[in-house]
Amino acid sequence: MTDNLISRDANPLILARLPISSGLILGILSLPAHFFLPLELSHQFAAIVLVLIAGVYIGYAFKDGRMHTILIEVVVASLFGAAALLGLNGYPMAIVGAFVAHGLWDVLHHNLVDTHMPRWYIPFCAVYDVGAALGLLAIWMLYF
Repeated sequence: MTDNLISRDANPLILARLPISSGLILGILSLPAHFFLPLELSHQFAAIVLVLIAGVYIGYAFKDGRMHTILIEVVVASLFGAAALLGLNGYPMAIVGAFVAHGLWDVLHHNLVDTHMPRWYIPFCAVYDVGAALGLLAIWMLYF
């Protein structure tokens, strides 16, 4: 796995220089809290994180400033919010699925969705999302 998506000297931020590694590390570091939470609180915590992550793209859309971009990002973030609500109402695998879907949404921003954002954020978030989904799936399967 390589992080050579941008020049290592181009940006002093570690997230920008090593987006894949940073996404993986932060994804792993965010999972242990779920071992210490009751299952319902774990679902709630994951749902909040999912909605916060989806909201980042709304921020980038407003920074971008184009109305069609804002509308796309708000609609898609609302779908992730709906998945979080579904997960909180008896279907926690909707949260896992939404994290995977958000990783795919990240990948779409690489070439197809034209929201102006730092190029490093896309692989960082995609790796984080998929790692979070796999970790949550494993942790929640232990509860059943």
